[in-house]
Amino acid sequence: MARKKIDSDKYILIHPKDYMTLIEDHITLKALKIAGIESMPIYKSINSILKNNRVEIHIKPVEKNYR
Repeated sequence: MARKKIDSDKYILIHPKDYMTLIEDHITLKALKIAGIESMPIYKSINSILKNNRVEIHIKPVEKNYR
């Protein structure tokens, strides 16, 4: 989870484990793109869902004692 300090802040706080997961996911996606997943129907369907805003992404506030 992540949270903004204030609305004018461009940066968010994120736990190191969550950051590492984000980096691993990014590297995996890049490897799949290199392998040619962009031409597969499943990638095209995921892309169309994200571009059409059919899925809403919400950020929940972080608990004070987040560990």
